[in-house]
Amino acid sequence: MCLVQFVAFTKKKWEFKLTDFKKIKFGWVSAEAERANDPGLLTDGHIDFRSMESEATEGKKYLFLGYKGSGKSTLAERMDLTLSGRFDKFVKVVSLGDFPFTPFSKIIKGDEEPESKFPAAWSWILLIYVLESFEKDKGAQISDAEVFNEAIGAFRAMGLSPSASPSAIVRKSSKTNFSVTLPGKLAEYVSSGGEVKNTTEIFNFVESLKSIASRIRSGSNHYLIIDGLDDILTTREVQYKSLAALIYEIGKLNELFSRNSVPFKIIVLCRTDLFDRIPGPNKNKIRQSYALELDWYHDVKDPDNSLLFRAATIRAERSLARSVKIVEEFFPPYINSTPSKQYLLDLTRHTPRDFLQLLSHMQEFCSGNRLSESNVRSASRDYSIKYFLPEIRDELAGYALPNEIEAIISALSLVGKRDFKISELFAASKATLFPLSDQQVYTLCVALFNCSAIGNIDSMPQGKTSYSFKYRNRSSAFNDAKSIMLHRGLWKALNIV
Repeated sequence: MCLVQFVAFTKKKWEFKLTDFKKIKFGWVSAEAERANDPGLLTDGHIDFRSMESEATEGKKYLFLGYKGSGKSTLAERMDLTLSGRFDKFVKVVSLGDFPFTPFSKIIKGDEEPESKFPAAWSWILLIYVLESFEKDKGAQISDAEVFNEAIGAFRAMGLSPSASPSAIVRKSSKTNFSVTLPGKLAEYVSSGGEVKNTTEIFNFVESLKSIASRIRSGSNHYLIIDGLDDILTTREVQYKSLAALIYEIGKLNELFSRNSVPFKIIVLCRTDLFDRIPGPNKNKIRQSYALELDWYHDVKDPDNSLLFRAATIRAERSLARSVKIVEEFFPPYINSTPSKQYLLDLTRHTPRDFLQLLSHMQEFCSGNRLSESNVRSASRDYSIKYFLPEIRDELAGYALPNEIEAIISALSLVGKRDFKISELFAASKATLFPLSDQQVYTLCVALFNCSAIGNIDSMPQGKTSYSFKYRNRSSAFNDAKSIMLHRGLWKALNIV
């Protein structure tokens, strides 16, 4: 091969690699968008974190906890996509994203305490979906078939089904003029057992629905997945009490189904920080026995074993139909004197969404035969401004008013340093368009810490330091007596040099 041919071959080889990098589909910002645009990302480009799908379909765990972007909705979309086409699997995904909590508290009339009313109200909603699912199962064996059919008919006569959203069921059930009107056998069923019950009360109807459901048998498996809790951000105590009742009631219904060999399981996907804030004395029992936490953090000093790189590699190999080593092929070995793999991980909170979006931004800035350090720094800036900072804004929504969010972000920018004391942030906040009190700043720092936008700096022996971020240690808490470190993903967006 002559020199000209060799140069042309080498150039073509590197151009092929560059084109390859831009061909990789690392994914969209949400599982819903991935399913709409490229369902194969969910079926073939998926990493099953800690066998969570097997736990959801076959195990005892029903509560899947994770921070935003950790893959909870991916589980829901993947189960719905892969199982719904099978004759022996029935999957229903419902969202609580627009759930009306105030009307919900009015479903059960009377003066009972929320601790009594909320579980019955949740069972009312959930059991409608349970019986609807079995109605679609032609192989289901229903011992109380006539009563079962009357219950389904009653739901429809009351405007609660078929396939109504939880919000629609709540709004209908909470109306002042709403009444439970039960036909023939169902009214007798509710009133059976020697004690004549009020057949217009949802309390009594719910207990009868549980009895009907507990006697159903089938060779098929049924799943109800509750999603959308990432969108519920609130400071209202009634909402936390409602969500606590939901999680506890799902546990009770799952126990009822398991005890009676009913092939139905209810799964709930919940933000870790939201679960941490709900009240209840038995949260740790549920967490230890029935929860799986989607914690992707891996020591950045050992990036080769990070599941985030494995998730990205699976998608790269799916796109290119060949084995791929992403960093070795497309990135410089070091960026700012830091190994590239460590540098990339440091820009994220160790969630699949952060990491895959970072790589997507890198694709937009590649030039030449591989990304240069300059390309990576430009892409990092783009990621920081267009993705990371807006993501932090979204996570603060519900914990603070929009003007308060902008004020604390402005204050962080005015401080102008990667690490600082809270007193410096107090002073900077006074110079913003919406000055914040010291208490407001502290409260927002707690929220920023909980979404890993900031961390604490810990002094170590021999003058060394360590950093405490929520994504590294889920039990860590904000300490205003310690220095604060701004997450690296925010530096460029806030003009930190």
